Amino acid sequence: MDDLERTVELLRKSLAAAWRDLARSSSSAVDRREMRAQAKRCSEELRRCLLMIEARQTRKHAKALSDYDGRALPKPGFRFLGIADQ
Repeated sequence: MDDLERTVELLRKSLAAAWRDLARSSSSAVDRREMRAQAKRCSEELRRCLLMIEARQTRKHAKALSDYDGRALPKPGFRFLGIADQ
């Protein structure tokens, strides 16, 4: 797991905690406003990190496709319902 994936995991946990805290009715209006702002910041940062991961995967995929220069791509080693490709 690289730094970006760890950041995504941390942001997901932070966002979940923020929503749990918001669900408590004992918080004051000021606290709830601050929690919503924090949740919004976490959500925006999480979205940015997920877009970076998506871009990285797209680059890897494009590189893998360009490495074959029109030749047939290798057959993936899928197993479906416990039946291995012979």
